[in-house]
Amino acid sequence: MTTAEKPTTRGALGMIFKDRQVLAILILGLASGLPYAAVGGTLNAWMSTSGVDTKTIGLLSWTGLAYAFKFMWAAALQSRRTPFKLKIGPRRFWMFLFQALITIGLFVIAFSNPPNGIGKIALISVIVAVFSASFDIVQSAWRIESARDERHLDILSTVEQFGYRTASLLGGFVALLFADNFGWKPVFMGGAILMAFTMIGVFLAKPTPLSDDGKDETKSEFKQGRFVVPKTRHIATVLVLIGWIGGFYLISTFMYGALTDPANHSTRTFMRTQSPIVIGLTVVLLAVVASYLVWQDTKGAEQKRSETTNPLATSPLDILYIAVLEPMMEIIGRLKWAAVLILALVMTYRFTDAIWGSFAYPFYLNTTNGALGHTLSEVGVASKLVGVIATILGIAIAGVSMLKFGRMPVLVVGAILAAITNLLYADIANSALYMDQFLSFTRLDVFIPDIGNWLKNTKFFAGMFEKVVFDIRMSRLIVTITAENIAGGFASAATIAYLSSIVNKEYAAVQYALLASLTYLFGVLGRPLIGEIITDNGYAYTFVLCAWLGGIAVVLSALEWVRQSRLAKN
Repeated sequence: MTTAEKPTTRGALGMIFKDRQVLAILILGLASGLPYAAVGGTLNAWMSTSGVDTKTIGLLSWTGLAYAFKFMWAAALQSRRTPFKLKIGPRRFWMFLFQALITIGLFVIAFSNPPNGIGKIALISVIVAVFSASFDIVQSAWRIESARDERHLDILSTVEQFGYRTASLLGGFVALLFADNFGWKPVFMGGAILMAFTMIGVFLAKPTPLSDDGKDETKSEFKQGRFVVPKTRHIATVLVLIGWIGGFYLISTFMYGALTDPANHSTRTFMRTQSPIVIGLTVVLLAVVASYLVWQDTKGAEQKRSETTNPLATSPLDILYIAVLEPMMEIIGRLKWAAVLILALVMTYRFTDAIWGSFAYPFYLNTTNGALGHTLSEVGVASKLVGVIATILGIAIAGVSMLKFGRMPVLVVGAILAAITNLLYADIANSALYMDQFLSFTRLDVFIPDIGNWLKNTKFFAGMFEKVVFDIRMSRLIVTITAENIAGGFASAATIAYLSSIVNKEYAAVQYALLASLTYLFGVLGRPLIGEIITDNGYAYTFVLCAWLGGIAVVLSALEWVRQSRLAKN
């Protein structure tokens, strides 16, 4: 990808209102965020108010594994040939199809009745999450392939996050407000209708300029590993597939057992004994096998061993090799030893966010283990109105900062902010000693209740804020959520831009899916364990632990900044 001349901030921001691709990604970002907000957040709130315990909610949050392991089927969506030879283009075809399937899934969830039928709800949620993760694969590939240069890619990535976070506002504040007044069924039905509306984004989006529709579909060329002998390619492909099947089996059997026989299925035991095996089988094995193939390819090239390879894929294993292993080989071959640092950074950068997401509603709504005991309306205002606005503000600050200072400084600052804001939650979960001192010093303990009461007495807003009590507890919640969400939005925009910059357009769907999956993997696998830690030690202890874990990403992002700075000088 070429680097364009650096525009002014005003000129770059002006593209948001003039570029059709930017408008399309705004709507497609909304489509990406809606199902995640529904099955990863709003459904948890429904569960919390329906008497489902925290441990079960933690297990159900494993529907998020669809996002963590989407790289396993991303290869099936890498092709740039449009099914049925339609003129819509391959990326737009798949986006439209997955949007339609997600819409149907949300309608089905609307007619659920928790806590009854938890197994059915879990199954439907998994299906919706798989379709949503698949949509994200194609949408990300379209965004990366459509970018004209790196600056345009940064803008598309930032605006996509605006749309994504708007979905959080609609799936959070608006959903909770509706649920408090009309129940949960209208909430999910409305979400399904809105999801259908986002299909407009597909028609606004221009087809990717990298379409291969004119090529002979019977021929697939090797682009990586041309000097690796066929037998080695085949064995490597089979090993990776066996590893993926084994990892999926371990996760699915434990999740089923934990839901049907929780007394004999400990998440602590699974995390200690089996989750390292899952990561080894699905991620480490792929990286090791791909690295070995890169070494064999280099060795074969030096020996001029091309006569032992076939220039075209001629068997199903060859096709799977091209789809699954070539993207990983390309990124390892290009980055060399730096790939170890980058993969470690990707897996740890959003760790605290990935863990925290599933327990936000229980923390806000429940009254045990240091939870705050707020009402749905109060949580809706603080988390899903003020919080989402704060997230969008954080995204905007990050976007402007990247234009001014570059990606890497923003990435490092984002890691620092994401880690330390966990301490704010720890404080209000304990005694709010430091938060109360801050509120008193800044007079926010008076200002926020005054603003809230003014809104309640204003005719236009009266009904919206009628059930919200604006007191010191609400002031603590609003200030804490505002700070954390600005940090989260800042870090989120930095992450998307950074991951997009690493990806080769030739393998956009698979490589981005892999990197994005890794940002979820540790966090999602850790959710059941965190649920047990909350039960045993309380929320305050858990937030402090998450803050320390966030320090790992700070160190790794700083090392990556140093690495990229040295490359730029050479």
